[in-house]
Amino acid sequence: MAAKTKKTSTAKKTTKTAAPAVKAPVAAAPVAKPVPVAAPVAPVAKPVAPVASVAKPVVTAAAPASKSVSTAERAKMIEVAAYLIAEKAGFRGDAKAFWLQAEKEVDAKLGKK
Repeated sequence: MAAKTKKTSTAKKTTKTAAPAVKAPVAAAPVAKPVPVAAPVAPVAKPVAPVASVAKPVVTAAAPASKSVSTAERAKMIEVAAYLIAEKAGFRGDAKAFWLQAEKEVDAKLGKK
């Protein structure tokens, strides 16, 4: 009996694939040139208008002899006096010297020696 042989084709099978789509040329977008960056600039402060009158603490000329002044009150009086002395000097000078002068003035007003 004769054996049956299977015939195979030597032709290559081809499959159809979609052809790649041709894209239309795209116009390039304009490229912005980089801007040179300078050193960072601090914001400009607005000028401050001078104040017409400022209420200043008032140091009394003399405390009554019958009333004693507490240590805290004396210290506050010296603090205010030292500030006023420094202000008259344009805040230029030695703060300790202003304080010592204020102590002398306050003690003289309080009747202390």
